[in-house]
Amino acid sequence: MPSAETSSGRKRKAHTKSRRGCGNCKLRRIKCDEAQPECKKCQAYGVSCSYDGEGSNELQHSGEGAFRIEPAVPDGGTLVDFGPQNLPTPPNEFPAGMLGYGLTLHDTEEVYRITEKDMDIFRRFRERTAMTIGTAQTVDTYRDAIGKLGCGHSYLTHVMFAMVLMHDRYLSDDPWGPPSNAETFHHYHGTAIFNSMLSKPIAHEEKDAMWGAAALLGAITLASMDATTPEESWPLAPSSPSDLDWLRMSDGKKEVWRLADPTREDSIWRSALQFDYKKAPTPQTYRRPEVETLIPHLTDLYGVDDLSKEAGDPYHTAASIIMRLLPIQCTHSTILYFLSFLGHMDPAFKQLLHQKDPKAMLLLAWWHAKLLDYSAWWLQRRATLECKAICMYLQR
Repeated sequence: MPSAETSSGRKRKAHTKSRRGCGNCKLRRIKCDEAQPECKKCQAYGVSCSYDGEGSNELQHSGEGAFRIEPAVPDGGTLVDFGPQNLPTPPNEFPAGMLGYGLTLHDTEEVYRITEKDMDIFRRFRERTAMTIGTAQTVDTYRDAIGKLGCGHSYLTHVMFAMVLMHDRYLSDDPWGPPSNAETFHHYHGTAIFNSMLSKPIAHEEKDAMWGAAALLGAITLASMDATTPEESWPLAPSSPSDLDWLRMSDGKKEVWRLADPTREDSIWRSALQFDYKKAPTPQTYRRPEVETLIPHLTDLYGVDDLSKEAGDPYHTAASIIMRLLPIQCTHSTILYFLSFLGHMDPAFKQLLHQKDPKAMLLLAWWHAKLLDYSAWWLQRRATLECKAICMYLQR
């Protein structure tokens, strides 16, 4: 029988083998693009590319031990589809039952097997990192429920791992150092799978995990910053397409909120996220002469007390929120009030920030300055560097 046809008469697509492909692509049994010095497949996958012909049964990540990536094929069996609709049944015992569990990876049929080291990451998330993110109201949900959700939603577990490894880096002797290969690996696969999920209708059973991933990615994006000095930070650094990416991430979170509706009746997030500003106790304020002196000047500069300016004024909402926040101390219990500044930011105001409008930048600098009251690791670097950078920019 001609090799181009099967017994059913269906024509088989011609396939050209990559004879000079890299070792990792051969190991993964995919066609290598043979780009030099590193092929694009390895760059996208987050592994160290090598053409030396020396293969192993592990994909190597430069500078660290290897990640063991296994084909999703049982010994002597047929290919197992670990797509979203055919995930293995999550273990009943958490987290002990997660050892050896297979997490799906982006754009490949292979899986990532959870190791003993990963089990320690689960522990650090529950006992440390979960206590530092979100608000005082969401701690229990992050600590107890999000890990269990991750059992059946690989992208959430990847994002959780990336956040813990980022937290490790911020607590290390080299907090300004680049992310580890493990952090990059999990961040890439978690984000890529998450984005692919957003490109299609979200199934009801995915909604809680999708919001959990969006919330963690929001904190990761705020914490992700290459700059180590104000001069390397926005707005002093040379302009880049990635400028103010963290503001765009807040827009994405609002869209996921709309799609996932985490306050719906059966959501695990409902009790933690139901927040009625009208019924909530007023945050404790404190008197500071410099703040009390500043408020009349801000009122005059932004015309906050002029109701006629509210409609169509791009500064009005941002200025009104900042003035309410000035006498409030930012803490784990009040952080939600400060994050509302991002959630209610007008598109026209964001455009002014991209244009480096002085009045818009002044409000953002005050917001950053207020965040310095709260020693959250995922906020401090950006708040410190960008606040100083904006002040230097305006002074110049």
